[in-house]
Amino acid sequence: MRIFIIALLFIASIASAQNAQQYFNQAANEYIYKNEQIALNTITSGLSQFPNDQNLKNLKDKIEKDKKDQEQQKQQNKENQEQKDQQDQEKKDQQEQQDQEQKDQQEKEQNEDQKQQQEEQSEDEKNADQKDESQQAKPEETDEEGKEMDRPPQSSGEKLEEVNLTEDKARMILEAMKNNEIQYIQQNKRKATKKPDSDKPDW
Repeated sequence: MRIFIIALLFIASIASAQNAQQYFNQAANEYIYKNEQIALNTITSGLSQFPNDQNLKNLKDKIEKDKKDQEQQKQQNKENQEQKDQQDQEKKDQQEQQDQEQKDQQEKEQNEDQKQQQEEQSEDEKNADQKDESQQAKPEETDEEGKEMDRPPQSSGEKLEEVNLTEDKARMILEAMKNNEIQYIQQNKRKATKKPDSDKPDW
């Protein structure tokens, strides 16, 4: 009888070991196929029946550690991606700012060039207006006879042509004027040599 009981306990321990091994094998197979959560559920079920099974405990610790590492790696990748996105955005913003500054500088230079051209054009127009006003306001210089000084001197023939006289007519006029002058002088001489009338007073 005692031998029978021992045999039953041995058989029960073997069956128990096989059942724990089955949980382990099933959980390990699920873990290999990346079903970590299902594998943990299987191990939890196995440990509820076989809490002292070391294989199930070890597999559970490994799965939990790998899961934690994966979450940390995922978080690290997320942070790295966010940092990369932030750097890319900062770089993009910096490039846009440089492009805008360059554009503003070009527009400023163009405006300054246009302003300078307008000022030069305005100055040229002002100088031209002042020159015209100066020429209009400046009287023509003339000599004592009222003739323009800037005109070249006229010849005797040109002067005669202006009064519609030929040289012969002019010579005749000068000759007549000379004769009149001589007659006038002679008359004055005769009057001066004539004796005054004694009957008349000197005054």
